[in-house]
Amino acid sequence: MAQEYLPAPSNVRLADLMKEHNISQPELAKEIGCSKSTISRFISGAKGTLTHEQVLKIARLFNVSTDFLLGETNIPDRKNYDIAELGLSVEAAKNLYTGRVNTEVVNLLLENARFAELTYRISQYFDDTFASGIAAQNAMLTTLSTLLRTRVKTPEAAKAAKDISLRRKPVYQGDLDNIEMYFMAAVKEIKKGIGSHYAEQEAMSKKVAEKMFTELTKGQDVQHPTITAEQLTDAMLDSVSGMEGATPEALEQLRSGLLGILQSAAERENAHEADE
Repeated sequence: MAQEYLPAPSNVRLADLMKEHNISQPELAKEIGCSKSTISRFISGAKGTLTHEQVLKIARLFNVSTDFLLGETNIPDRKNYDIAELGLSVEAAKNLYTGRVNTEVVNLLLENARFAELTYRISQYFDDTFASGIAAQNAMLTTLSTLLRTRVKTPEAAKAAKDISLRRKPVYQGDLDNIEMYFMAAVKEIKKGIGSHYAEQEAMSKKVAEKMFTELTKGQDVQHPTITAEQLTDAMLDSVSGMEGATPEALEQLRSGLLGILQSAAERENAHEADE
């Protein structure tokens, strides 16, 4: 959870930040390119303001948002970063702001500790950190196997040479196994944190169906209720009539389609019973 400060005007907030970071007025003035008197007047509350550029420089110096510095929020975390500060390529940033990737999923992954570790595992896979070691080990095993097979010509040596040869590993398999393990662990952890709406939706659907059945069979013999296709269609339409986009025209089209399906199903059922 982000640290939250008490409400304060911008001059008090700046004074608090300077004290927290042990920066004097002359030092701050030098950092943002203004006179000490400008800083002094601003902090004291006397007439005098900071320029937009100076506010931005102070926010970057203390790694806080401009909204926090100006007293508009009590949470210091920055919300706006340059692409270069984040280490993103222009193409990566473009994929984010054009919606080509799901930013909600990206956020969940970046906030997950296992995913952070996964990025380092992938980096090691790309630069052959572990693969080079396995390749060297495989080369050594190949040499040993060859020496045993060609210089010690006994059945035991031939078997040992074969066993040693089998100990060689695919160069990248270990990396790929680790990447898969960390990725699946991260995704499962995120899914667990989000929770599943499936059970909730299933319970809601069951409740709606039970209520629908109760309404349709009201006053009837519960063991042998009679529900027409028209009644069932109207009940189903009633359950979705409050949804966005459920215009009278759309509901009428849906009613026509549902009624046709239910009537056809009833006719097939009646024909099947007649055949029996």
